[in-house]
Amino acid sequence: MESTNNSDASVTPVAARATLDLFASVCDRAAEVVRANTNWSASGLRSGQYAIDLDVDDVCVQPLRGAGFDVLSEESGLQQQGDELGRDVVVVDPLDGSSNASLGLPWCATAMCLVSDGVPTVAMVSNLATGDRYTAVRGCGAKQNGRPISVGPRSSLSESIIAVNGLPPKHWGWQQFRALGAAALDIAAVARGGFGGYVDTTTDSHGVWDYLASVLILEEAGGCAVDALGRNLTVLNHFERRTPVAASSESLLSELTAARMRKGL
Repeated sequence: MESTNNSDASVTPVAARATLDLFASVCDRAAEVVRANTNWSASGLRSGQYAIDLDVDDVCVQPLRGAGFDVLSEESGLQQQGDELGRDVVVVDPLDGSSNASLGLPWCATAMCLVSDGVPTVAMVSNLATGDRYTAVRGCGAKQNGRPISVGPRSSLSESIIAVNGLPPKHWGWQQFRALGAAALDIAAVARGGFGGYVDTTTDSHGVWDYLASVLILEEAGGCAVDALGRNLTVLNHFERRTPVAASSESLLSELTAARMRKGL
C-alpha cells in the first residue's frame, strides 16, 4: 500500500514560513466567516453542500490564487493559473465538518496542503471553533499551536481508541471507537497522540482534501497512513476518491487494514 510519501521533496524554510503564514491568514478569515454565519441552509447546488461552504470557499481560494498557486478545492474544484497544472497546487477543504458546525459542535476545520511536484510539503489543519492549529513541513516535524507533537504509544488495536468514518458493521477488536465527522481533525488527533488510529469503514467516500493535510501532519509526527485499496493517497483530481486508514504505528496500521479486510469491506 502506498502512503503520501512517494518522493523526496523539500521546501526552503523561508518558503515554508511564507506558505504557513498565508495558510494561517486564510484560516483566520474562514473562522470569522463561520462565527458570523446565521444561515445553515443548503446551497442547492449539490447534495450535502451548505451555502456557507461556498462562502468559506471564497475566502480560501481567492488569496491562494492571488499568491500564485493552483488550487484544488472540495467546493469549487480545480482552478489553474495557466493552461496546464502548475508545479505547486494547494489542496483545500474550506469547511470540513460543516454539519458539525451547523449543530454548534466544535469539530470543524479548514485544511490546506501544498503539493509540490506531486508531493505534499506544507500542511495546516485549523479547528475553526477552538482555534487549535496543526501544521507540518515535510522533513521538519509537526506542531500543534507552535509546539512539536508526536503520536502516542504504539498500542495494539485492542488497546486503542479508533476514530472512524461511517458505521462499523461489527466490532473490529478495538478498545473503543468514535465517529466525529471531520476526517481532517480526526487524523490530526492521531498525530497529537489522541486517537490510536483512523479508519474509513465505507469505501471511496473521501476526496483528497478530506485527509491530505492531516496525513502529512501525521507522518511528520511519526505516524503512517495508506489507502485501504493500495492506491496513492496523493491525487489531484476532483472526482477521484480514496479510503484512508491511519495509525500511530505500522503495526497498528497493519491490524486496522487486516481487520477491515476481515469484515469484507
